[in-house]
Amino acid sequence: MPQAEPGLYLHLPFCLSRCHYCHFNSVVYDAPLEARYAAALLGEVRLGARAPEGARANSVYFGGGTPSLLPAERIAALVAACRERFQLSDDCEISLEANPGTLSAEKAALWRSSGVNRVSLGAQSFSDGELRAAGRAHTAAMTGASLELLRQSGFDNISLDLMLGLPHQTPGSWRRTLETAAASSGVGHMSLYMLDLDEECPLGAMAREGKVTLPDGDETADLYAASVEYLRACGFEQYEISNFSRPGFRSRHNLKYWRREPVLAFGAGACSFDGRRRWTNASGVEDYCRRIESGRSPETGAETVEGERALSETLFLSLRLTEGLDLDRLAASRGEPLPEAYAAAIDEFCARGWMERRGSHLRLTVPGMLLSNEIFQEFV
Repeated sequence: MPQAEPGLYLHLPFCLSRCHYCHFNSVVYDAPLEARYAAALLGEVRLGARAPEGARANSVYFGGGTPSLLPAERIAALVAACRERFQLSDDCEISLEANPGTLSAEKAALWRSSGVNRVSLGAQSFSDGELRAAGRAHTAAMTGASLELLRQSGFDNISLDLMLGLPHQTPGSWRRTLETAAASSGVGHMSLYMLDLDEECPLGAMAREGKVTLPDGDETADLYAASVEYLRACGFEQYEISNFSRPGFRSRHNLKYWRREPVLAFGAGACSFDGRRRWTNASGVEDYCRRIESGRSPETGAETVEGERALSETLFLSLRLTEGLDLDRLAASRGEPLPEAYAAAIDEFCARGWMERRGSHLRLTVPGMLLSNEIFQEFV
């Protein structure tokens, strides 16, 4: 079977401020540092992560951070560098993460003219109280204005990020958020994330000290299950634990991660995978810049993923997808059946109603999706 065309990921770590729940590799925006970083990133893209000249790619993803915060000329220059170094397919999906309040008509027009054709907007909630408690820098009205601006700029492939489990969230406020999102024109994709608190982040500390109250876990799980049904009724197909789309609007780039397809990643902390080898760049912005500026590789760690490790990843990543995986096909590709411990765990999960098997095809049920982290531990 021919290897899938790779995707390209470019990390832009700058934000206006850090959200109270954030544990991503991001820093507060600083104009001189951003200009220096952008030059380094352009240099790394032109090196091409060991890919041969003219290598093809069919997705480009600008993640962060808040890529929409940067001057639009930066995005255009980076897209151009990708086109110069790689052969982008005619239907290449070029996605850009954006936050409400950081867009303008001028930016959106330049994104469009440079080739960006998909925007992922970090709405998180349509409740101002929840947004304030989470440390977000925008309001619900700003999200609405950003959606309208994107539509007027010609974007018809818009994704919304929403978050379950925020402080002050109630079943009623979540329902209003979900209804507003589903009714928004131009939104073909939604990502529903459960709040995952790192103990070191400010919101984790506030929860631990009793300064904020988070929704009950069981109630949040019930809201997730109800959301799956509601979005299906609205025409959004669930294709991954947290991701829903209208027909034709699945995220091509993100599917690469779940299917273990190649992704070449550029920028501070970016992680690449070529189907067998995985390598990671220096995570610190200044360290990354110094390495590129001095002609050194930004790579700080690498591993070969094969054997039991590759099988483990195939199981837990495939099972994130609602299509699941074909156990007979997996055994045929390996030349041997699943290890006995894995087979026994699958039998137990099926008996508990967390997985379902149709012939040789295996997938998680909705209750299983809610327990996915615990289930996947059996395969790690």
